[in-house]
Amino acid sequence: MVVLSKMKRAGLVGLAIFIAQVVARVVPEHATIVDRTTASTTTYDFVIAGGGIAGLTVADRLTEDPNVNVLVIEAGPFDQGEDAVLVPGAYNPFPYLWPNLFTVPQEGLNNGVYFALCGRVVGGGSTVNAMIFIRGDKEDYAGWTALGNPGWTWNDFLPYLEKSETFTFPSAEFAAQGNITWNASVHGTTGPVQATYPDYFFPGSGNWYEAAKYAGIAPDHDPNDGSVRGVYWLPLAEDARTRTRSDARVNHYDRVIATRPNYHLLPDTSVSKVLFNSAKKATGVQFVATNGSSTAPTTVNASKEVLVAAGGLHTPQLLQLSGIGPKALLTKFGIPVISNLPGVGANFQDQPTIPMTYNFTNNVSPNWGSLINNATYDAEQYALYEANKTGPYTLVRTLSTNFASLALKDITPDYLDIIKAAAARNPLAYLPAGTDATVAAGYVAQRAVLLAQLAAEAAVGGLHWNTDTTNTMYSFKPFSRGTVNINSSSILDNPLIDYRTATDPTDIAIYTALLKKNRQVMAAPSMAVLGPVEDAPFGSSVTTDAEIQAAILSVMSPTNGHECCTAAMMPQALGGVVDTNLQVYGVTGLRVIDISYWPFPISGAPSATMYGTGEKIAAVIKAKYGLS
Repeated sequence: MVVLSKMKRAGLVGLAIFIAQVVARVVPEHATIVDRTTASTTTYDFVIAGGGIAGLTVADRLTEDPNVNVLVIEAGPFDQGEDAVLVPGAYNPFPYLWPNLFTVPQEGLNNGVYFALCGRVVGGGSTVNAMIFIRGDKEDYAGWTALGNPGWTWNDFLPYLEKSETFTFPSAEFAAQGNITWNASVHGTTGPVQATYPDYFFPGSGNWYEAAKYAGIAPDHDPNDGSVRGVYWLPLAEDARTRTRSDARVNHYDRVIATRPNYHLLPDTSVSKVLFNSAKKATGVQFVATNGSSTAPTTVNASKEVLVAAGGLHTPQLLQLSGIGPKALLTKFGIPVISNLPGVGANFQDQPTIPMTYNFTNNVSPNWGSLINNATYDAEQYALYEANKTGPYTLVRTLSTNFASLALKDITPDYLDIIKAAAARNPLAYLPAGTDATVAAGYVAQRAVLLAQLAAEAAVGGLHWNTDTTNTMYSFKPFSRGTVNINSSSILDNPLIDYRTATDPTDIAIYTALLKKNRQVMAAPSMAVLGPVEDAPFGSSVTTDAEIQAAILSVMSPTNGHECCTAAMMPQALGGVVDTNLQVYGVTGLRVIDISYWPFPISGAPSATMYGTGEKIAAVIKAKYGLS
């Protein structure tokens, strides 16, 4: 029962808090959930700033050695096990998103100001995302490697991706009904993350699947086997037994807390600064209450390393406040420079989305609209979910089961013209003003890799219809680059967030081609019979490239909640911030282990790759210190 699952989650939290309070008074090092006073009086081997996928995965693996003490400091709270978190069909991330986090005016999007989607909760993005569990393409990781990062190819990475997961496959009968296929040889069977396919699909998803094939999109046997290209069922980070979300809090914290007295977690607390000794070794951190109730910083020591996992927006902010970043920016705020790294906060990317809504004159039912607009049907389906964990509540709310990931050659026959035009442009013409020469050199190197990928097989865009009124287009590999920079010397003040979406004309050309491809799918016979009619600002009168582009830029969101790449893994001469072991240049005892290390986004969603990253970097750290 859902109610029982909520009680179990709430009970675990309550019990853990009670144990922490009692034990902390007697033997502080045996607490699990700790308060700020206990944390500051305990000596740790490792302190991790951020309790998302990377932070909790690494903490779990390091504390497998009982002689190692780890503290995770998370800016957000524990979730309360509510349906909106655990039940896919009740998905509502907003209570656990970072509040009041807005961009500067976006010059490429008519100077609009946008809310930046970013989780603030134990579990991080895995608690608030749409549960999509797709790795990158072989070409993605090969591209990272080509930028001077040996050890990150698909073959290098695959053992850690497999180690991270337990993938449960559907019955042969259901798979045949839903056109679900997979390659079992690349999936894990004993890992902490529970992954599977939903056990229900709306009938309209079949119409869309056939339309995608009619439009020339081939089925993808398994998007997690290193080839993310074609139309496929969306795998989810969902427990096939309970049909609930398998987030990092569940799979890398709740799973082990009963047996890990050396694994401490401090919620509702923001790391405000990394501390260094005179030899530039990280020795610990300062932290404050996230709600500002206590602004006097408290210190905690880390005898071995500090690991930064605060996310693509807050990791560069923390590094800059700690004296690691562009010298001119740090000097402006009176911050002593520990390591002059111009790449901190540069190279900012996300995967923007283009929503497109329709009126349907003859849509097939049931669909997501049936749940949203029909209270009786919704209550019946929720009761079905509670009774036997089947039905539409096993689907993520407002998402269907099919997705199409497209290489540029799949999107448009004119793909070579787009590549030729992109190659002819000055690579530096669309970078932010004042971009450091090393960061610019890194972008030139990235752009060469991306142009090669545009001509090859990796997906650069995606299409999805939710079976109701909304079709969404996704841009996976933008050429535009933004920045994240501090706006004060306080961690409690939001950084300046500038996605700079659609500032490179190459992106706009790809958006336009993607929308035209979407129209082909929606006009295919199996979709045309449903009577889709485009809503404004699109419609039958919007036909020229200029009209299409204007409509796109008026509705586009610069974020899919996949903010990344602001402390890139590249050589320092290319504006890199961390080396291939994710160690920060110019200092010792400090790593960036979250999505900030990516040089550029992958063709899939981030979470599967980040679980693999946590496994990989934990193995590196354990090997360095001889941990069991």
